[in-house]
Parts: sequence; C-alpha cells; structure tokens
Amino acid sequence: MNSKGVTLVELVVVLAVVGILGAIAVPALHSLLQEQQGKVVAQELAQTLRTARLEAILRHSPVVVRASRDGWRHGWTTLIDRRGLRLHAHKLDGKVPIVGNRWVREEVRFNSFGAPAGVGRQSNLGSLFICDPKRLKLRWRVVISWAGRVRITDKPDPDSANLCTRWPR
Repeated sequence: MNSKGVTLVELVVVLAVVGILGAIAVPALHSLLQEQQGKVVAQELAQTLRTARLEAILRHSPVVVRASRDGWRHGWTTLIDRRGLRLHAHKLDGKVPIVGNRWVREEVRFNSFGAPAGVGRQSNLGSLFICDPKRLKLRWRVVISWAGRVRITDKPDPDSANLCTRWPR
C-alpha cells in the first residue's frame, strides 16, 4: 500500500525532537543575546565618549558626558559644560550594569584639548565597567587614557576588580 501522508505517531515524534532541541537552544541563545547587548552598550558608550572628546576639541570648550540620575545603566547625556547646552541624550533600559571607577563614577569631563579633566597622568585611569548581570563579573571595560583616547577591552583591571560585585541591583 502506497501512503502519501504522515502518521500521527511520526508527527508526534518529530514535534518531540523539535521541542527537545528548542529547550536546549533557548538558554544558549538567551546567553548569547545578553552578551551581545553588553557589547553593543560598550560600543555605544565608547563612541559617545569619542564624540564628546572631538566636540571639546572642535568647540574649544569643555564637554561633559554625565550619567543619568539613576546611574550609567539607565543612560547618559552629553553637554557643553560652560553653556549647559545638551548635545545628545542616550537612554538605556537598565538591564546592563555599568559601573565607573572613582574618576568616572558620575561623569566624564573633557577639557578643550580633549583630555579628561580631573584625571591624573596615568594611563587607563578612567574606566567604565560593563558587567555580566547574572554572574556580576566584568564583561567589557571602556578605558579612557590620560590623553583622552577611548578603547574597549575585556581584560580586567586589578585595581577595580570587585566593582561589578558591588553593583546595586
């Protein structure tokens, strides 16, 4: 007898296999999406800082990137310091923890030469840490050098190793 259809048993077996594969793939996909979200936030923050530095140089005026009232994880605003003119605002949902070390806890200020104001002449002094929300450990670090250059790294900073563990939930 030639059968052109699928039996109910075959259909149930295929659906069970698809369900098992889905149950295995969903947590891995969720973890991958969280990691990518953290990387995107790090790139957006680094680009905002680079742009603020460039604006300070071009305008010959200090420029500030200030965390929102609820902290860096909810976003930041770029302002021309002397006039208080808002150049850009960036909002986040608060799901990605961002913590600044003591130099950049609330804001990053670039002087008219593009150097971070209030930061000593040490490299890698100002760092913003993008933390893994589940494990509360460093995932990405946005580093501001004493000259004002901004870079992203995933290497830990021994002086600020436990900042992610002290992140307020």
